[in-house]
Amino acid sequence: MFMRRACPPVIRLIPALFVFLIASGTALADPPGRVARLSHVGGEVSMRPAGLEDWTDARINRPLIAGDNLYTDRASRVEMEIGAATLRLDERTSFGLLDLDDDIAQVELTEGTLSLTVRRIFEGQSYEVDTPTLALVIDEVGQYRIDIAPDGSSTMVTVVDGSADVYGSDNASFRVRDGFSYRFYDTRLEDYETLDLPRQDDFDRWCYERAERYERSPSRRYVSDEVIGYADLDDYGTWSTTRDYGAVWYPSRVEVDWAPYRDGHWAWIDPWGWTWVDNAPWGFAPSHYGRWAYVGNRWGWLPSPRNVRPVYAPALVAFVGGGGFSVTISSGGPVGWFPLGPRDVYVPWYRGSRDYFNRVNVHNTTIINNTYITNVYNNYSRGRPVDNFNYAYRRNDRAFTAVSHDAFINARAVQRSRVQVNQAQLARSQVVSRVQMAPTPRSFVGGSVERGGGRAVRTEAFDRQVIARREPVTRRMDVTTRIQAINRNDNQPLAASELREISARRPQADVQRDRRIKVVGEGNRSAAVAPKPLPQRTASERGRVERPVGAERGDRGGADMRGKPAARGTEAKPPVRPTTSRDRPLREDSPANRERRESTVRAPRPVERAKPQERELPQRQVERRESPVRPAQENTPSRVIAPQRETQQREIQQRQTPQRQQVPQRELPQREIRERPPVQTREAPPRSAPAQVAPREMPQRENRERPQPPSRALPQRATPQPAPAREIQQRQPRNAPVAPQRAEKSAKKDDQDKDNKDDRKRRDRN
Repeated sequence: MFMRRACPPVIRLIPALFVFLIASGTALADPPGRVARLSHVGGEVSMRPAGLEDWTDARINRPLIAGDNLYTDRASRVEMEIGAATLRLDERTSFGLLDLDDDIAQVELTEGTLSLTVRRIFEGQSYEVDTPTLALVIDEVGQYRIDIAPDGSSTMVTVVDGSADVYGSDNASFRVRDGFSYRFYDTRLEDYETLDLPRQDDFDRWCYERAERYERSPSRRYVSDEVIGYADLDDYGTWSTTRDYGAVWYPSRVEVDWAPYRDGHWAWIDPWGWTWVDNAPWGFAPSHYGRWAYVGNRWGWLPSPRNVRPVYAPALVAFVGGGGFSVTISSGGPVGWFPLGPRDVYVPWYRGSRDYFNRVNVHNTTIINNTYITNVYNNYSRGRPVDNFNYAYRRNDRAFTAVSHDAFINARAVQRSRVQVNQAQLARSQVVSRVQMAPTPRSFVGGSVERGGGRAVRTEAFDRQVIARREPVTRRMDVTTRIQAINRNDNQPLAASELREISARRPQADVQRDRRIKVVGEGNRSAAVAPKPLPQRTASERGRVERPVGAERGDRGGADMRGKPAARGTEAKPPVRPTTSRDRPLREDSPANRERRESTVRAPRPVERAKPQERELPQRQVERRESPVRPAQENTPSRVIAPQRETQQREIQQRQTPQRQQVPQRELPQREIRERPPVQTREAPPRSAPAQVAPREMPQRENRERPQPPSRALPQRATPQPAPAREIQQRQPRNAPVAPQRAEKSAKKDDQDKDNKDDRKRRDRN
């Protein structure tokens, strides 16, 4: 396409290009429009760039490409952005990026934990996570988590929201749905078990907190959700609307002499070549999307159009040369650049088709003229300097930055390596379309490279075999081989096809090492057979109850990953935090998700949240006023803790007691009440009295110590069997009021009983 649309003068270059294409064996392809970015690095995180053997410190804003590896040490975490998806790694995780373009994002996880949140997905896009047990393919918006056992013997897939497909050996494939966790123990996907959603752990809570930054970011009103790094703009600047440019973002924490593309360094990243890596946490989005404008004595960033899919660029700058400048590898002179203005045309220093040239310009600014793009492309296609376009900041010393040749190619900090350029040199400069500087080994590492390979990284997990759904792009080649290939390519970046051709000619030892990736499901792919739903199976059904390390996440009580009380476990614990908007599924328009949100609201709370003592205290006070309890029985601990069932049985037995047994029990206390003080009557009641009194008192104490529904238990227990007046008088407390008529009748009967007794005594004497 590049040769077909070129202007006639480029015909002279056809023989050289034809020889190159024959040598490579394939046509050149455009670079992808999206990239992965390190958006958060916490703790000790190591990185091994593609094709290198040494590990170095991972740096924020570093773009990632196929072949890069990451390792998170103890108490360390990483967050990466891939378009409208966010990928997070927990501590002690071994991660590798296998392939990445506009449609495919393929990664490998050989150890540790990975969380993937997909906010938006386009037609034909998919995310693939390859593990030692299975390959997980995601083509729906949702939230997913993958846990690998430390020894690599099992893989646990948790689908919080969405659905995905799992692939294994022998063409095994299944569909896993949201609301469950699946633990697989073999590559054939035959030995597995289904679990409820695990409870939230510290890593889940950290992921939710980070996800809220994207969901609640005010910058989403001005940029597309595929602009990587938009959430970082909220804490470091403000938005404003201008008449000429519309929405403009102004950084608030910069130096007085600050200018775009000045606080950072340059690194070599294929297939774009020289790439800007900004030091500021917010520096990714303004460095790779949109344009800059000098408005009101300060720099402001103009975002790309919100209604189009953005196209990533390694740096939206223009390099200059000529007239005292030299950007060739042989001269060693200073290297200068300036940011592009709102109407400036971006000229890539790497190969690209006419279609890519248009998209990378039109999709990054809203007011660019298509005629300007065509005129500049003509010079770009010929490889000539761009002399037919007037750039806004080419001769502006506030915007221009230059460093030495050595500092540029060795990824040194630009702010500390700046060189001064006078106005005469700027006037004689020209915008070049090719930056012909070959990289050095430090160009691939970038940033701080003093430590080299001094980091202690556990590399055993990276050699494990993984299951993959598709053949990944290989990037394993030594630095010397890559630099030699770049020199043969006229110091231009290598396309993806060229990298594959070079990697195919590697030593046999490296080829054997890459055979650890086992591609499965090739037969089903041609037949387009949809994976069938995975049947649910518990631990008892699969015949093994033992759980490997990491399985305890599905066994503990508490709140699950959605904030609901966990269904598994012996004791439910209260959630670590209340349910918030971050616990809701990400697809608001899905009916299944709306039903899930309603069930979350109706879910009962754990019992531990209630405070029985605080609710029971007013009830105790009322009972003490209405029905005083004898002190001797109130302090009896055995009666307080008696079960309710046992108390009811005793009450039934008491009701079935014949009435003739109650006569001596009522008469005997009458004599003792007259002959002894009332206190002694309570301390030494008749032998038959405890059997009568205890069953009536115990239900009341059970009611006080263990709250019962008043409408069910209290009316039944408050209705005893009818008893004579003498029995009621005996059972009433000392201070309880007595009806006057009953008291008078009782007194008369007592007098009669006394007279009868006196008569019997006299007769006995006679």
